[in-house]
Amino acid sequence: MRRLILWLMPILFCGLFSGCATTYVEEKEPAKATSDQESFPPYDGPKTVVAVLPLGLSERAAKAYPHLLAKDVGLGIHNRVIETLYDTNRFRFVEEKPEVVKDVLDRQWLSMAGMVDQSTAVEMGKLLGAQKVIYGEVYDFAQGGEQVSGFSSRSNFNTRMGVQVRCVDVETLEYVPGSGTGRGGDVGEASESAIREAVAGLIRRLK
Repeated sequence: MRRLILWLMPILFCGLFSGCATTYVEEKEPAKATSDQESFPPYDGPKTVVAVLPLGLSERAAKAYPHLLAKDVGLGIHNRVIETLYDTNRFRFVEEKPEVVKDVLDRQWLSMAGMVDQSTAVEMGKLLGAQKVIYGEVYDFAQGGEQVSGFSSRSNFNTRMGVQVRCVDVETLEYVPGSGTGRGGDVGEASESAIREAVAGLIRRLK
């Protein structure tokens, strides 16, 4: 009997540990977001002539994060909007006039004025010879110690940005909006993701 017990013990231990092994699940971090999350449908139709104005910065975001008021941040986000719109293959861009870009940045970004009003956007669009004008606002921002919803504190997504873009017809004044929220490890990643999602929403609504 004693020999039988000694013979069975290794089998019992093997079964016990193998059972434990099958119940162990490795915890994984959330998959990292990329700029390819929002893809644009193929398009080979006529291209709309647009003027793209720098986005505004909401007063709330500017007060909470004054470092966003740096002019290079505003210009960087403006350039990302243009590049993302270019990727849709739906637009032709009028030549930018530095004085117009500077004026919008001074009034809507550096002064915490938020989104440019529609009448001003239309006026600038006509001045630049565009059929439509695309403008908008960074309306939300969170970074660092603030809770970034949807991700654990162990993830690399510690920056959130909310963006809205609008496309307004300079003749009919009809406008189409698109919004997006992006998350990333820094302002650049978050803005790229937010802008891409906002533009994708805009494209889906355009006729």
